[in-house]
Amino acid sequence: MTANHCHPHQPGLVSLTIEGADEKTVLDFAYAPALCHNVSGPGEPRPVPGRPGVNVQVYGHLEPAAELDGASVGTG
Repeated sequence: MTANHCHPHQPGLVSLTIEGADEKTVLDFAYAPALCHNVSGPGEPRPVPGRPGVNVQVYGHLEPAAELDGASVGTG
């Protein structure tokens, strides 16, 4: 799943906005669900209009992600 202009107009698709005080916080939180769910990585952090802080967008799907081949996972 990619974060490139995904519009969640089908059952099972979601769009989440993660907002926080700084880029590190929102990026760390946004990457966490992608480790075990069919969730995209975050888009670029953007300022929150009218308030301090930044936000990122992530997209997800209820269907499980394809299994990764052990050779494609960076283990060493």
